[in-house]
Amino acid sequence: MRLSYVLLAVVAIGCGGGGSDGGPTGTNNGTGTGTGTGTGTGTGTATATASVTMKEADDGYGYSTFSFAPSSVTITKGGTVTWQNEAGKTAHNVTFATSGSPSNVANFTTGSTSRTFPNAGTYAYSCTNHPGMTGSVTVQ
Repeated sequence: MRLSYVLLAVVAIGCGGGGSDGGPTGTNNGTGTGTGTGTGTGTGTATATASVTMKEADDGYGYSTFSFAPSSVTITKGGTVTWQNEAGKTAHNVTFATSGSPSNVANFTTGSTSRTFPNAGTYAYSCTNHPGMTGSVTVQ
């Protein structure tokens, strides 16, 4: 019976049981060198200006859907965001929900309007005419 315990111990050690070398520590999912398994999302590289289009689309059931595209932009401190109304028939606005935001943009159906962001932070906004039509500006 002792022989079976010895054989069991040899088999366990030979197969890696009880050892701490359980294999690789991870993979590199990005550029550069190193190990790790995480992935991430970012808001993008900050630029001095950004453009957002107010879009209208058909949902396939005869209803219009509205969105800001892109829904979030990143600009540098003192940068400007321009909102362009693509639809031309539907009034949209830009109403900020964050303290310290620039003045709201009143309803307009054609053309574009801009706002400058002098302070760093993230500024949430929406079109109050269309629930779910939201966006944000991150100022770095």
